[in-house]
Amino acid sequence: MNLSPNIPETKIPGSYTAYNYYAGPNGLPANIQKVLLIGDISSAGTLAANKPTEVATETEAYEFAGAGSVLMQMYKAAKKAWKYAQITMLRHGAVTGSAATWSFTFAGTATKAGKVSVICNGIEYAVGVAYDSTNPDDYKAVAENLAEVINNTPDAPFTAVATQSSSVSTGEVVLTAKCKGEHIANGTFTTGSGASERTFTIRGGYSVEAKSAAEGITVGSVTVSPGVGDVDLATALAAAFPERFHIIVSPVCDPSNLGKLKVHLDAAAAPLEQRGQRAICAEVSATATEAKAEALDQNYERLHIAAVKNKINATVWEIAAGLGAIFASNSKPNVPMNSVAIPGLATPALEDKWSGEEQDLLLYGGVIPLVEEDSQLCIVRAVTTRTKNSGSEWNKLNDTGVIASLDYFREAILSTHKVKFKNKVIHALLADAINEENKKVAEDLEKEEILRYIKEYEDQFVTQESTNVPGRMLCQIPAPVVPGLNQIYSTIDLYL
Repeated sequence: MNLSPNIPETKIPGSYTAYNYYAGPNGLPANIQKVLLIGDISSAGTLAANKPTEVATETEAYEFAGAGSVLMQMYKAAKKAWKYAQITMLRHGAVTGSAATWSFTFAGTATKAGKVSVICNGIEYAVGVAYDSTNPDDYKAVAENLAEVINNTPDAPFTAVATQSSSVSTGEVVLTAKCKGEHIANGTFTTGSGASERTFTIRGGYSVEAKSAAEGITVGSVTVSPGVGDVDLATALAAAFPERFHIIVSPVCDPSNLGKLKVHLDAAAAPLEQRGQRAICAEVSATATEAKAEALDQNYERLHIAAVKNKINATVWEIAAGLGAIFASNSKPNVPMNSVAIPGLATPALEDKWSGEEQDLLLYGGVIPLVEEDSQLCIVRAVTTRTKNSGSEWNKLNDTGVIASLDYFREAILSTHKVKFKNKVIHALLADAINEENKKVAEDLEKEEILRYIKEYEDQFVTQESTNVPGRMLCQIPAPVVPGLNQIYSTIDLYL
């Protein structure tokens, strides 16, 4: 063995020592999961489009995204789910279109004190109505006061304007969403006419109702005008491509953007890029069949779609952000998330809970069912959309923990190679040295119960020099991942 310490030559007597940081065991890398939230900002936000920006505090988040915006709601939902989430914000390109509006009218004069309110996804914005025999509140004052309350509530998802009709004795309030797009307002809408007429239903946005609890003041039904324009994630994803974000949260779940997410994830995880990451989105669906259809179209192990039935007092972007933070909190990649709660989110009504049959249908279709358990919104089982392989049922990559474990294994191997072999020259013992280090990483992961059967697969660890490309070593590394425990089947025999 020839020793050649990297110390400059000198003839001065003494003892000289340098450090070699690359010889000792490196250990396993930390499994920190960075979360990228993609969404829109309000007019008060300062975040530039298509520029990923790390967020350190809630104050910064408000400055970047603006109160009441989609992106700010995503941030708050993620932090409520797991306050230690490392979050980067990314504003997608501007939606070409208009914002949704909600309008309703007040009429009459108060005959008794009370209140009037607007309720959006379970959050109430209310104003008191005064009664004085000489100067009672009327429709005009009620509309103006309610609009003022809404505009003085920074986190409200809309702004309010009060007007008075000149032809009839009514005061009108018009709410305008702080973010544009067709996905914002819940309802069934018909747009266009003739051959261009289109009817569509939006769930998972904002549901708005107006109420009066003041005698003498009546409130009309809410008229909803849908927003115009679609979110397009393509440019935002291109901006995020050079950096690794372990969890990417989408504010929408339409087929077009799901396809773009799939292309992005596939390219980033490719062998020459090596940035394994996963995307999460959510939908509110009337039926399990409807939710399943979109997942089957993707059939991809890095894409996770969660579904809530019918309606919920939360938006799909808040649900996705909360779920993303919970995924990021899982420091051990293969631990299953059965019945794990997503704190801070509303729960669906009892009649809107997925039945056992519906849950099974969703899981077989690659959709994560979300249901109420103990007054919290919970994950039934965390799965990917990958359920088929050449048309046949495919179980290997169905659970999210498998692809997450493979990403972590690759990261551990890469870390070791970078530290110990980046400046090596090929020699007779190098192939064995690399092979032993690969085994050691696998053994360390086995101790963490992420891999298993390493001794049984020992002969499949192979490293050799390429005969075609000078300076290249070729490695074969088995990866027997430990699956998460999801089911225990038992039979109880009755003996009389």
